[in-house]
Amino acid sequence: MKISYNWLQEFIDLDLSPEELADKLTLIGLEVEEIEEFGSTLEGVIVGEVLETKAHPNADRLKVCTVDLGDEKVQIVCGANNVAAGQKVPVATVGSTLPIKLDDGSFLTLRKAKLRGEESHGMICAEDELGLGTDHNGIMVLDPSLETGTPISDIFDLYQDTIIEIAITPNRPDATCHLGVARDIAAALDLELVKPAVKVPESSNTSDYSIEVECDKCHRYVGKLVKNVTIEDSPKWLQDKLTTIGLRPVNNVVDITNYVMYELGQPLHAFDFDNLNNGKIIVKEFDKEIEFETLDHIKRKCEPGTLFICDGNGPVAIAGVMGGLHSEVSDSTTNILIESAYFDPGSIRKTSKQQTLQTDASYRFERGIDPNLQAIAAQRTADLIIEVCGGEAEAGITDVHTIKTGTHQLILRKSYVNRLLGTDLSVEEIIQIVNGLELDVVSKDEDTITFEIPTFRPDLEREVDLIEEVGRLFDYNKIGSKNQGIFVSTEPLTDWELLLSKTRDVGVQLGFKEIYSNSLISQKEALNFVSEEQMIETLNPLNKDMSTMRPSLMHGFLKSASYNFNRKAETIRFFEVGNVFVQSEDATYHDGINEQTHLLFGLSGLKNSEHWTGKATPFSIFDLKSEINAFFTKLGLAGSIKIKAIDENSLTYSFKKIELGKVSTVSESMLDVYDIEHKTYIAEFSLDKISEALAKHKAKSFTPIPKFPAFEFDFAVIVEQEVSAGDLMNSIKSNAGNTLKNIDIFDVFEGESIGEGNKSIAFRLNFIDPNKTLNIKEVEPIIQRVVKSLEKQFSAKLRS
Repeated sequence: MKISYNWLQEFIDLDLSPEELADKLTLIGLEVEEIEEFGSTLEGVIVGEVLETKAHPNADRLKVCTVDLGDEKVQIVCGANNVAAGQKVPVATVGSTLPIKLDDGSFLTLRKAKLRGEESHGMICAEDELGLGTDHNGIMVLDPSLETGTPISDIFDLYQDTIIEIAITPNRPDATCHLGVARDIAAALDLELVKPAVKVPESSNTSDYSIEVECDKCHRYVGKLVKNVTIEDSPKWLQDKLTTIGLRPVNNVVDITNYVMYELGQPLHAFDFDNLNNGKIIVKEFDKEIEFETLDHIKRKCEPGTLFICDGNGPVAIAGVMGGLHSEVSDSTTNILIESAYFDPGSIRKTSKQQTLQTDASYRFERGIDPNLQAIAAQRTADLIIEVCGGEAEAGITDVHTIKTGTHQLILRKSYVNRLLGTDLSVEEIIQIVNGLELDVVSKDEDTITFEIPTFRPDLEREVDLIEEVGRLFDYNKIGSKNQGIFVSTEPLTDWELLLSKTRDVGVQLGFKEIYSNSLISQKEALNFVSEEQMIETLNPLNKDMSTMRPSLMHGFLKSASYNFNRKAETIRFFEVGNVFVQSEDATYHDGINEQTHLLFGLSGLKNSEHWTGKATPFSIFDLKSEINAFFTKLGLAGSIKIKAIDENSLTYSFKKIELGKVSTVSESMLDVYDIEHKTYIAEFSLDKISEALAKHKAKSFTPIPKFPAFEFDFAVIVEQEVSAGDLMNSIKSNAGNTLKNIDIFDVFEGESIGEGNKSIAFRLNFIDPNKTLNIKEVEPIIQRVVKSLEKQFSAKLRS
């Protein structure tokens, strides 16, 4: 969230530079991500007069202008449609710097340039290019009475500020506004906090409108009516406040609602009261799908259970997310109904996810705003509207408070604070440290303090939460180190824990990066891997994208690979250990749910990047097979694993009768789903089955290196395209006898010379006899037996 340094100083008297303040904010838990200067002195930007314009000889949309700068006349190439002779315009001269941020983070400095062959000595500027507004429809045309050469800084009140961007954690909704951040700073620096003066009137029943809340998703709804307002552009001070934090000014009423939200943290909405049918506000949800057009002119299909704000005719806003076109504030609006409400965070989060729409309002409602702020914010908004827009407000407010939330108390022990933090603080010192957080002291004694926790701090639930507040405000740098002793567990690791640890260690040793993916995926994603009958859905999903338990680790890998490829990664080497869930008769839990721990290895992209020594090399399935063999070797199972080729794209791995998993090539159709263009290979195994195999595996005695050399024999056969290499390899193994130790494919060929619809596959066989050196006479009969079997089973022909 963006915080204005100038705005903060309206709440506290700061004696820190923006950089010093950023360090302090990070130290107290509000991590600063970026500091950015806003605005410019516009040095070198002066008033110029356009003397002449003519068409650019080499570009239809550009004009070549002669501009008088007072002490010289220069040529400037301009692309604005509205530039014309006789105009007084702002000109950024060569060497001046504009508040236009470039990709590298620097700002645009004007230099002499050639644009399509014509020299340009400066730039005629638009309003937004000078930071004087948001208009970019054309160049800024100035008062014709201005003298040429006058600095722009002498004409305009230039606004400068420093913007501090803070990463707000979900447990700190109070810090989503300037007042909340200022409160933390005031507490840390022992400063006085000055709040906006707001006098909340008594609740009153008005005959002009009514508010009805028909469901428990709205805990409180406050309405405030302001009549006879004038809608126009906001004053400069208000526009400056909003533009510095990245908001676009709309009109004075809408800008005030945004201002109060960033000031106090309460989202607000303004309705054109005259467009509300029968002056009614009804907060309700529907039990059917509703189509509703929001302020961004998008017709949205809202699922049953979505919370709406309605008038006498129907929905006028999606509660807590975005208003509708029918009741928006326009130039013709005269009467305003201010909405200040507390909506259930879970309901708003669900709607925001369903609509893939996060607004400034929903961002705050999702986190849980102060449930007792609504009346204050409504009155503050009304006061500012009257100040800026004119009009008069109703005497009171309409406050429908269906679920009331009060403060709660927490007991803090001095002894526990000092034990956890390593400090030696007294009760009075602890009270003084947290005093600025507005935690009222209910009672105290020699060791305990009872605090009343305000409703704007829902994160303070336990004693340790208060201790964290003491630590961060006391300053962790002041806490000295102490030797607390080292506690070592003597409990040995179980076989399962050892397997998990070794699996991860080996994965890293093999050059893979470990990933963690979400075990909840969407129903649509789950159907890519299992049937609907095997799928396990959750009863109360957070949203439709997290409604189903993952049946495979493959989804997480493919999603991660796609994410990295989209960010220019060339090589993907990932592994993951995690649980998967399917409906199965062989259930590990009740209701037919089978939960297993799986291990996945995945390769995709380039094995070697393009280099002057050679072309880029993509991964193949054999690369992954080699890595899996190395993995099982590290576990001590390699010699006992049976590998069976199902087809050219998949291999199964088993130990005796235990099916461990398989290596496979991901199909093109699956890659299209995840927008992956590279060949991708997956190995997914059951760690439960591997554990079972290890328990049954007997360690082999040492086998010495063979005394006699291996005999290597190459041959190739021609078969039809449909015949899989895996089937050929299985046939070779079953007919080659015990002396065959290894078999590899080293070439695959297709071409006219071997006939259409055929392919040639070349095999390399390695034979070893532990008692003697083999020769061709002993191996040749084996090869003849293998070839005859291939001819009989697959109509294979030996290729010469």
